[in-house]
Amino acid sequence: MEKITLFLILIFFNISIFSFVGAVKGPSARLSQPRANKLVLSQCRRTRYPKLCMTSLSKYVTSTSQPQELAQAALHVSLVKAIYAKAYVNKVCKQLQQTKAKDYQVVKSCLDQISDGVSLLSNSVQELHHLNLDKESDFMWHRSNVQTWLSTVLTDAFTCMDGISGYKILGGKVKATIKAKVLNVAQVTSNALALFNGYAVRHKVSHHSSSGLLRVREGPAALAKGRGQEGLRVRERLHAFVMICPPIHRVHEPWLAFA
Repeated sequence: MEKITLFLILIFFNISIFSFVGAVKGPSARLSQPRANKLVLSQCRRTRYPKLCMTSLSKYVTSTSQPQELAQAALHVSLVKAIYAKAYVNKVCKQLQQTKAKDYQVVKSCLDQISDGVSLLSNSVQELHHLNLDKESDFMWHRSNVQTWLSTVLTDAFTCMDGISGYKILGGKVKATIKAKVLNVAQVTSNALALFNGYAVRHKVSHHSSSGLLRVREGPAALAKGRGQEGLRVRERLHAFVMICPPIHRVHEPWLAFA
């Protein structure tokens, strides 16, 4: 039953990621494979594990062309890895529960950490979706949430690995497998965090640039030429301001040079 549930969960996440990536851009907007590979490579170079970043995202490059799409794909990869790790550790827990109580407690603690990571990664995936739907003023809130949650996933992963380091669980081979799976979760999550931060920076720069351009285009002169009664009121206020305020003359104050 658990295997069937895990299988269905993974199918759901694979469908959701391809739906997300495909919804952003239609077939006509897809990049050529060489160009897409070059784009993903340029983004993955900024991560801590660039080779892992490339291999884990290679299946998405044919339809992915934006930093947000790569960040979303990376989050899905992290979530799937965490689900696999959780399933394996949960299986080990059940084996130890009736035989080795001490080892069971250690592995159970690790399982709790991984379960927490799965929840946080799932929340992060949903939070990144909200960045497209909510207002720009909410962007900082969602960004902070994702960054905090992904950082917590990394902390949980290393806490799990540190906790089982001093125990020979089921002969040591099982412990090595757990550590390998959890380390993989930490690595892909680290990459996902780096890709998300890169997207967030680009989004901020793009937003400020467009806002600045809008302010330049809609300066006082443009407002003074507004249509209807609103434009008339603006012109009247500007005229009154000019009539009331005396001209400003530059006064030489020697002491200002030392201020």
